[in-house]
Amino acid sequence: MLKTLLKKQLLELTRNFFYNAKKNKARPKKQIIGMAVLYFVLFYVFLGIGVFGAMAYGLSTALVSAGHSWMYFLIMSSVAIVMGVFGSVFSTYSSLYLATDNDLLLSMPIPVRYIMASRLSSVYLVGLLYSSIVMIPSLVVYYLKAQLSLLKVICPIVMALDVTLFIFILSVALGWVVARFSMKVRNKSLVTTAVALVFIAAYYYFYMKAMNNIQEILASLSAMVEKEPTGIMRILRYIGSAASGKPVNLIVVTAALLVLLAAVYVILNRTFIRIVTTKTGVAKVKYREKAVKARSAMKALTFKETKRLTSSSGYMLNCALGTLLMPLVAVALIIKGNLISEAIVSMFGYSPAFFAMILAGVISLVIVMNDISAPSVSLEGKTLWIVKTLPVSSLQVLHAKMWNHVMFTLPSTLILAIAGCIVLNIGIMDSILLVIFATSTCFYQAMFGLFVNLKKPNLSWTNEITVIKQSFGVFIVLLAGWLLGILQIGTAVLLSRTLGARSVLVFWTLLMTLLAVLLDGWIRKKGTVLFEAL
Repeated sequence: MLKTLLKKQLLELTRNFFYNAKKNKARPKKQIIGMAVLYFVLFYVFLGIGVFGAMAYGLSTALVSAGHSWMYFLIMSSVAIVMGVFGSVFSTYSSLYLATDNDLLLSMPIPVRYIMASRLSSVYLVGLLYSSIVMIPSLVVYYLKAQLSLLKVICPIVMALDVTLFIFILSVALGWVVARFSMKVRNKSLVTTAVALVFIAAYYYFYMKAMNNIQEILASLSAMVEKEPTGIMRILRYIGSAASGKPVNLIVVTAALLVLLAAVYVILNRTFIRIVTTKTGVAKVKYREKAVKARSAMKALTFKETKRLTSSSGYMLNCALGTLLMPLVAVALIIKGNLISEAIVSMFGYSPAFFAMILAGVISLVIVMNDISAPSVSLEGKTLWIVKTLPVSSLQVLHAKMWNHVMFTLPSTLILAIAGCIVLNIGIMDSILLVIFATSTCFYQAMFGLFVNLKKPNLSWTNEITVIKQSFGVFIVLLAGWLLGILQIGTAVLLSRTLGARSVLVFWTLLMTLLAVLLDGWIRKKGTVLFEAL
């Protein structure tokens, strides 16, 4: 039975590879192979080799060759943990406790530990996928740079597996904490989101503190060799040395992780059934008679989309994180603005228009963290027929999804843009261009998400996290947004001196406005046709 449940979870994770939800049939083998190759190229070639492989190579030249392999593995393992936690932490609560088939499975003669183990397997696999993007290139680079022995081959592999266990423990711990809180409150989704954000903020705070200590070590590495570190530095060195060929350290680190893993499993085993089946947490509400204001069709549809977003912690954490992230970036600009501007001036010289163009690229990189519209059509799921029976047009339904995205994204985007203009002393003309650029990019991202989702919908999901986090369309929207931001920063650096930074900014402002207009025209014509055919 456990084997069958594990197979079911694996099929849910890889559903988009083998099943075409739009055509309601299995994909041909050529298409499956093509999608697998595309994922491999994007994840392991573009991100793995291109980004983290290059990072590993640069670090190995300075550290491994100098005999400080422990530092190399400590840094690369930390990067892998960040990637793995970011990739799996938001989906843990939903995939463990909120899967729509939980009640069905619990009604069958299946041991609860089998159901729980199958759910946990998907959490582990997602963390494994993200962490492997960092660890595989790191191991390859290490083997090329180090003088190898049997222990120096085996220990890094075991350490890479330990990293996946640590990611798994962090993700499951967050899911459990959120689940416990959600049992005692009325608005579970908001509390889930708040607890998740607090947990993530605490994690990244301690992570940055540790990384600051590592940077101090790097600044005085020669002195570090002569003098043994103390406190947290000693622990970090001990952990890093576990991967560089010291079996005793590795055994201790692995044993500690296994003890934590066993503790997490015991706690989950005792509380899983109670958390899943508990329907408490709804406070008594005193009835108060009040008039209900009539809304227009458009306002009612937009309100429906907003309620759908705020009622799902998974949806908010995965698709609306930019709403909080962009104001935080704005605060960082205010605090560190002088240092940032000095660094840019020292490398490229001072130009308000150039600052504006760099800020435009940063906005494109951060704004994509809000991909609310990307899964919005798929989230209708099997209740799509309800929307289609309402006395509203398909265009109104799609525009409501678009406006829901804009409402949660545009204010934060403008806060970031205006804060950047003030702190970096960007002129009035360039500031106006930047605000127009930010607004156009916001509408473009909203409509591009709808465009991709209408092309690649999935209406037969059993767990909403499948379409929120694991769908091919969401991945394309995120990747396209990041590539767009990188391209904008690249053109600013390469073309500003020849064409002028303001000319580059004008070009991108006009281009993003044009793309938004073209996508709106597509949604009005072909988009509505595709929606009606679903």
